[in-house]
Amino acid sequence: MASGVYLPTFEDILDATALGLVWDAEDHKAALYNATRAGAADFNANTAYGTTNEISGTGYTPGGVVFTGTAFTRPGAGVSKFSSNAYQWTGSTLSGVRFIDHYADAVSGDPLMFGVDLVTAYNTADGTLLVTPHSNGLVTFDLTPP
Repeated sequence: MASGVYLPTFEDILDATALGLVWDAEDHKAALYNATRAGAADFNANTAYGTTNEISGTGYTPGGVVFTGTAFTRPGAGVSKFSSNAYQWTGSTLSGVRFIDHYADAVSGDPLMFGVDLVTAYNTADGTLLVTPHSNGLVTFDLTPP
């Protein structure tokens, strides 16, 4: 699969529904999933956080962790970058972590924002799973016409 933005949520922000999701709020969550979720993520249809194929293990709470330090910046003309601080699961024993769904926990219905395919499955053994956003951000929107 790939990484991407969940279009139903994005459309609900822009259409008459005017979904009250503030992207750079400090209460969104990141939940961990296995490879089956990575293959099943449908950015055109999935709408809300779910527990199917969510990771379980020591040091992991269902629903994931809050990620903070969220910000939009404009690194170039027509480009907007969404980023956050690094987030982590310390003292964890996890197996097969392959996908991360980011969702708006404080918004009714827990709408999905974007998903990240880690490409490789990761494991921890009483260790730390640390996610450090790339310098290009967690999500980059290029609104420049081709």
